[in-house]
Amino acid sequence: MIRLALYVGIALIIGIFAFWLAANPGLVNITAFGLEIRTSAAIAIVVLLLLTFVFAFFWRGLGWLIELPAQVRKAREQSRRAKGYDALELAVIAAASGDAQGAVKNAERVKMLLDRPALSGLLAARAAEAVGDIAGAERQYQTLLEDKRTALAARRGLVRAALERRDYHAAIKEAQAAFDLEPGAKWAFEALFDAQVAARDWAGAIATLAQGQKRGHIVPLAAKRRRAVLLAAESAQAEARDDLDDARRLAEKAVAAAPGFAPGAALAARLLVMAGKGWRAAGLLEDAWAAKPHPALALAYRDLKEEEKPKARAKRLRGLVELNPDHRESRIFAAEIALDEDDVMAAREAIEPVLETELPPSSRLCTLMNQIERKAGNRKQANEWLTRSLSAPSEPDWSDLDPEGPAFGYRDEDWARLVYTYGDAGELIHPRHERFERIPLNPDQMLFLEAQAEEDHSDDKTPSPGDTAPDAAGVKEELEEVKIEPAPVKPKRKRRRKTAKPTTDKDKTGAEPQAIAAKPDPAAPSPDLDVAGFPRQPDDPGPLIEEVSDEADVQSRKREVH
Repeated sequence: MIRLALYVGIALIIGIFAFWLAANPGLVNITAFGLEIRTSAAIAIVVLLLLTFVFAFFWRGLGWLIELPAQVRKAREQSRRAKGYDALELAVIAAASGDAQGAVKNAERVKMLLDRPALSGLLAARAAEAVGDIAGAERQYQTLLEDKRTALAARRGLVRAALERRDYHAAIKEAQAAFDLEPGAKWAFEALFDAQVAARDWAGAIATLAQGQKRGHIVPLAAKRRRAVLLAAESAQAEARDDLDDARRLAEKAVAAAPGFAPGAALAARLLVMAGKGWRAAGLLEDAWAAKPHPALALAYRDLKEEEKPKARAKRLRGLVELNPDHRESRIFAAEIALDEDDVMAAREAIEPVLETELPPSSRLCTLMNQIERKAGNRKQANEWLTRSLSAPSEPDWSDLDPEGPAFGYRDEDWARLVYTYGDAGELIHPRHERFERIPLNPDQMLFLEAQAEEDHSDDKTPSPGDTAPDAAGVKEELEEVKIEPAPVKPKRKRRRKTAKPTTDKDKTGAEPQAIAAKPDPAAPSPDLDVAGFPRQPDDPGPLIEEVSDEADVQSRKREVH
């Protein structure tokens, strides 16, 4: 409506002007260059308007011709930019879709079409990473180091490339440069710390951890636990090079960082005992037990005093239990202490709360109940618990400790893994479980237990009050009565166990042995064999007192503190 009114107004103005011009005719006389032109005013005005339009058109055309090359270049640039953005879009879509070849192809087009070296370089580097061209990605990232805007991103790419080819020293170098360039970059802290742990640079990882904690890149609790693991690993490294003073100092710092870290406490206690500071080792173990009980701590505390009477030792061990009496490990340790003193009732009372809360009971608990029932003279119940232990779930910690061996025989890769499993989650898992090294059950053991169960059901005898608990020799006679078929040949296992030597001599009772596959030597029992003569399973804590020696107390055995 407004436009129509405008047009009507213009038409009225032209009409009024034309009417005025017609009402006032005039004469125009032009003399120039020897020429004289005479015409009316109306025609002169029309000619002037025409000449104005011609001149304007000519001037416009001349300007267009002058600007034509620039316009052509601009059109080409716009077309090229549009194609470049199209290629960029296709490259991003291909990378997100997992089309590595398409990402590389379109990244090359972006590099040719767009005058954006940072964008095209990053895209080309990521595309090279997508197809596994690590060397090509590194070349692209090296070119991006010259630009301050892309330097940090280039460092990150170089760290990824170094980790991809397992060059941890190069990764440490690039991550350290990135962390120095931007301390607030959390990825730089994590990359540097992870590379140092992978390279077993414990001291460097401790320093990086301190810087990361100051910057708020890690929560304080996880930082303390990680520091405890790193200090313990560095202590073990110092011990390996016979620098015992430094190893002891680092181990004590590990305990101070996390008192509940059992490997650090056991390591510190062993080094302190070697230095003649048993009282200090006892204090560390007591603090660790109060924070978080662990079966290795119990063994280490038990072996602090070698020449000690059984009653005095039991009293001292009960003092350790009282530091954290309601914990599961404290109850189990109390049952073991009572069992060593032949107090079956006390052992039952200590272990019953654990059995009531854990359903089904673990293999470790079943084995302990088997020992209690054997001590009480209940052979049938003992065999039932032993049978249950075969299918019971195992415990992922150090519940299968060898009393004569090291509790924490860590390798470097175990320490590195523990930095994260314990440091971040607080979980202390035996490396054997993480490596799937659980030993399968022996077929002879299965046959023996099945034969024992059948014999118990067939006999169905109730022991008289005068009967005593069967000793090792009686159990061996029962084993000899069962004829065991030879087990099928199996491939060799990684972990070998000692086998009993066959013999044809008469046993202590004078009875001739039956036909069996192998008979254990009663004169030299193997620590890997249990009371029945077959290999001990990982959850079996060891033979009972009377099964080892009738004269010597089992607690007087000298063991190295671990």
